[in-house]
Amino acid sequence: MVPAAEFHRILQLGNRNLLLFAVSLAIAMGIRFPLSQEMLHAFNFTTPLVAIIFLAQGLNMNFSHANKIRTYLRIIIAGAILAVIAYPALAHTAASLFTLKDDLALGFILICCFPNSLEAAMAMSMNASGDRITAVVLLVGLSLIGIISIPLNIYIWIGETEQISASIVLTKIIGYIFIPITIGQLLRKVFPKLPDKTKTLSHYVPIFCLAALVYLSCSREAEVIRQLHLGDLIHTFFPCASLHLFVLITALVVGKHILHLPKADNRSFIFIISEKPMSLSVALWSVTYAASHPTSIFPILVFYIGQMVIDSFIISRMKLRDYLEQK
Repeated sequence: MVPAAEFHRILQLGNRNLLLFAVSLAIAMGIRFPLSQEMLHAFNFTTPLVAIIFLAQGLNMNFSHANKIRTYLRIIIAGAILAVIAYPALAHTAASLFTLKDDLALGFILICCFPNSLEAAMAMSMNASGDRITAVVLLVGLSLIGIISIPLNIYIWIGETEQISASIVLTKIIGYIFIPITIGQLLRKVFPKLPDKTKTLSHYVPIFCLAALVYLSCSREAEVIRQLHLGDLIHTFFPCASLHLFVLITALVVGKHILHLPKADNRSFIFIISEKPMSLSVALWSVTYAASHPTSIFPILVFYIGQMVIDSFIISRMKLRDYLEQK
């Protein structure tokens, strides 16, 4: 028999590493046992999964403490400098330093031209015990900036002009963020005790939703992922991982020492800033570069999978440190 104390310790260890395990399993399952393309095209799984993540956050948001308008403005400005201006410029530099081939360089820079990820960043932020309101304010701010910055960055760093529909971005913000959060806030007002009663559920549901999103993303591109050669995979992974970690660490330093953010706000800041979207990048690639640059999708997939694993590992270490500090 395993002693009760030892069993409890094992459960604590599993809980701290649950996100890392779930994401790793989702990647492996998506590549090895992908959902059929017919099923993926027949049903829109992404929207409800993302909506559930934000609904859970809306239920647990307490806007009575949201009186830091000046702080939020500073966060958005700093976030835009890092995610919108610095990220693609650094990607262009990294592509040259690591001597990426033309197609690989294009895909690598392309994903970095997007300001943030709507699908994964919020779930990562919440699993890191980040501040919900800070995360949402930053997500919305960067997404709106992206209407102008995405085509501009593509023009500057890739050399071609691709128009990003403002209506599509606004529709995603309303559908993915505002409506679910509003529903969550309404539930909070009608049922004041609901946040406390669903605290455990609100913790685990975003993990499940994020794992499901990763599985769906890998399922869609399973055939392409299987075609990756080990040499190209390793050669592409290093600039992707290096850039992601560099921006994440820079965001940590900026949030802590320049913006002087509390720990929860800073955790939201670093993950919202450093996460890049796979779905939007692949969608844009498929209608613009797929014919002339077919292998440009490889670095997009490598970057996305790499950031999922890296951030999941970092969050597991954060949870371990939080646990040790509470003892």
